[in-house]
Amino acid sequence: MSETAIAGAGQRLVEITQALGDRHAVRVIARPAPDIVDLGAADLVPPSAAEPAIAAADAVLFFDTPDRERIELAVAHRKVIVGECRAPLEHMGYPSVLACPDPTGEHQRFLGAYRRLLQVAHHFLCRSQVERAALLSTLCAFGRITPPDMVRSWTLDHLVTTVPVGFSRRGLAAADAAVPRHLADFLWTGGIWAFFQPLMLVEAMAVLRDRGVDATAAYLHAAPTEDTRATIDSVAKAIADAALADRVYLRTEALPLSERDQYVKAAQAYVCVAKPGVENETGTRLRLRDTWLHGIPTVIDPYGISGDLVASEGLGVVLRDPSPESLADALQAVKTGAVAAPGRRLERLYETSTAAFADWLDEELRRG
Repeated sequence: MSETAIAGAGQRLVEITQALGDRHAVRVIARPAPDIVDLGAADLVPPSAAEPAIAAADAVLFFDTPDRERIELAVAHRKVIVGECRAPLEHMGYPSVLACPDPTGEHQRFLGAYRRLLQVAHHFLCRSQVERAALLSTLCAFGRITPPDMVRSWTLDHLVTTVPVGFSRRGLAAADAAVPRHLADFLWTGGIWAFFQPLMLVEAMAVLRDRGVDATAAYLHAAPTEDTRATIDSVAKAIADAALADRVYLRTEALPLSERDQYVKAAQAYVCVAKPGVENETGTRLRLRDTWLHGIPTVIDPYGISGDLVASEGLGVVLRDPSPESLADALQAVKTGAVAAPGRRLERLYETSTAAFADWLDEELRRG
């Protein structure tokens, strides 16, 4: 929950916490840090106090990569359990997993917790209709959907709530208060993962330079981790090899959320180009939050739900055939004003999208 360490999934957790905290007393189990993010009305609980916190709770909500021990604590204390759980597909490609003597065995750590949550959760949250459809099929296979469930609701709203990627009112207020600070015209706003194509932005910037287009780009989250170091190193090498150090910047220092708001607010477009693959087919990119919040276009690939959202909601440019040249064309169109700004989308407020879940939770707790 550190301002400088939180990523997309953590920011979603925080903003949903802020929204739920308007109606419920919320406690977040996380490591203490000197720069804790704004949790709204919620309290922070250190991991050492996880068991008494879970024992005292009415309900326990788990997000990405849940802790198996805490799941079992919630089961043992007979709590209402809620999970936003996605199949751990991307984890199978992590360098830290592949480097193990037994990658399949190592992946079982993630898979075991995911399966257990599918078995014991009373309710599930999803980020998109695609994720909802995938989850419903999985729940059926696990025997978690029964004929009485279908009689109760053909839409299974008592079992699954879709809470699309968005932002909270506190996130909105923080964004509005941020003073724009130009880092670069185009920002790679998410992680630099192997299932993305971050090198394409470097190559596109070389194309723009050769065309005489004055433009700059930056990778906001280039502080290396075990699973991103090799990809970040390849991007740094590409920048040096193309002599683009004056046009393309890698932000390798930790980035506080408040400073991040300043940079994304001053950019002309956000870039996230992925490779074809099951992770991108089934997952919604959390950094689309930036476009919904700031109203600045995203340039994206067509591989999956994220590209579909950009196309259907008019959020920017979808590269139908991603290449350095097509990306350069899109960025040049942004520079010339040919790409309309999508504007802020207030329908993405978590206070609105979590309301149905909060109603379900109130009713579930009343029923005991």
